[in-house]
Amino acid sequence: METKSKGLRIISYIAATLIGVIFLFPFYYTFINSIRGLNSLPATLKPIAYEWENFKLALTLIPYFKYLKNSLIIIAITVPLGLVSNVMYGYALAKLKARGQSIIFFAVLTTMMVPTFAIQIPQYILFSKIGLTDTFVLWVFEGIAGSAAITFLSRQYFYSMPRAIMEAAYIDGCSPYTAFTKILLPLSKPLCAIVVFQIFNFNWGDYMTAYMYLSREKYPLVMSMFSPAEYVMPGTNVVLTPVVNAATLLFIIPVLILFFVCQKYLVEGISGAAVKG
Repeated sequence: METKSKGLRIISYIAATLIGVIFLFPFYYTFINSIRGLNSLPATLKPIAYEWENFKLALTLIPYFKYLKNSLIIIAITVPLGLVSNVMYGYALAKLKARGQSIIFFAVLTTMMVPTFAIQIPQYILFSKIGLTDTFVLWVFEGIAGSAAITFLSRQYFYSMPRAIMEAAYIDGCSPYTAFTKILLPLSKPLCAIVVFQIFNFNWGDYMTAYMYLSREKYPLVMSMFSPAEYVMPGTNVVLTPVVNAATLLFIIPVLILFFVCQKYLVEGISGAAVKG
């Protein structure tokens, strides 16, 4: 029995190592090709040069910091608004009783089944008619409207909390708002971490909305990732692929930082949801 258990442990370690290698390989590939020479072969799997100048070129060949500022504006709008709206929507659907609540929850579930591209053209026509093109106000509406998937996640998280917590809060004289802000919200740090990470990750990498609604002057940083022709050798049309790889690594740094900051709560929230589910 002990031999069988040891064999299963070895197999699990090998499987985990293989999965780790698979997930880390794209980062390795991008890094190796970000430090190769500008005139080297198109791609390589082993270091052939250490051209750290490529990272400087990634910051100077395009208006990098202007794009970065636009991205930070979008994040500053969507993350706080999205966190407040989605968590409060989930709390209302889970703990408050109102006429038609089940219909509203069904409507939320229904919107999750509608492909995004199916509403992009009607949404663009609507927003263009009311003058929301080429402005960051669009993301204010997005933050207030919330996300059906995140609202559903928040609803399930609050729904799993014992009803006795709310009853005890009401006995102590708390209003529904006070019970939410003073009792349930402090217990929901894992949920908040997941919501913040998902909203940040989506809006940091969302190029389609920016491409549809914004002019070049207001492009976020992600647009440079989908317009590699900006990283060209001066005076030519040759795309500097190593510089593009360097810019890609710089682009994902904020996401990695946020992941490691929220890692404890992300793991706790996912494992807690799995146990409660």
